[in-house]
Amino acid sequence: MKKIISCLLVLTMCISLVGCGGTDKQAAIDAFNKASTAFDEVANAINENPDAFDQDVIDTMIEMSGVLQQHKELLEGDTEIEEDKLNEMIEWYGTVEDWVSDVKAELGI
Repeated sequence: MKKIISCLLVLTMCISLVGCGGTDKQAAIDAFNKASTAFDEVANAINENPDAFDQDVIDTMIEMSGVLQQHKELLEGDTEIEEDKLNEMIEWYGTVEDWVSDVKAELGI
């Protein structure tokens, strides 16, 4: 009886740990989706009329696109991501959103 109770207790704790880990990753996924949607708006505008944008904006877009792609692969993968890294990613997505807002305001998008 003690073995069964111990096994159930261990199983319950494992499920709790899995649930907690998923929440942090989900917050990063939500932040990623929001930032990439905003990013895509500016990327589409650049693709429609690249002559309207200076090279610095285009270079920054290319750089951000690469980082977003790396993050997408991390978030979609099964690899566990440390909480500090997830928080760093979420903070960077806020930076992306701020940059996109500034570009949209400057260019009247």
